[in-house]
Amino acid sequence: MNKTKLLSQEVAENIRDGYCCSEALVVSTTELYAPEIPKQLAHAASTGLCGGMGGKQATCGVFTGGAVAIGLVMGNGEKKDKRIKQLSAEYYQLLKQHAGGEDICHKLRAKMGDSNVDGSQCHRLSIDGGELLQSVLNKAIDESSS
Repeated sequence: MNKTKLLSQEVAENIRDGYCCSEALVVSTTELYAPEIPKQLAHAASTGLCGGMGGKQATCGVFTGGAVAIGLVMGNGEKKDKRIKQLSAEYYQLLKQHAGGEDICHKLRAKMGDSNVDGSQCHRLSIDGGELLQSVLNKAIDESSS
């Protein structure tokens, strides 16, 4: 695990490489925090979340991708893992507050604009989501090691 590298920078690089919001977040998170997870698995686990659940403009992939990333990095295979639920809820609340109380893809795109970083959709929120996710993960890791 590389806690010093900025997840937001990794997300930005993956977005520039053509990943959607959820893919960039999940692939970047596993690369930094759980490099033993194959990149293909992280990618496959997140692709269906692109564009608000398969392009349906429902719940934003930055939200859902963050929850997937938390589960992949922090999960231990336990059913209904309360810690994963708690961390996902914490991330969701931070991101929703940051996004002005919204979590629906099409509403966020209307609010933030389609071309908000590098001339492409949803980059700013994806990058910000990486920063927020890193704070949640680092805090959880620090607490579990103390």
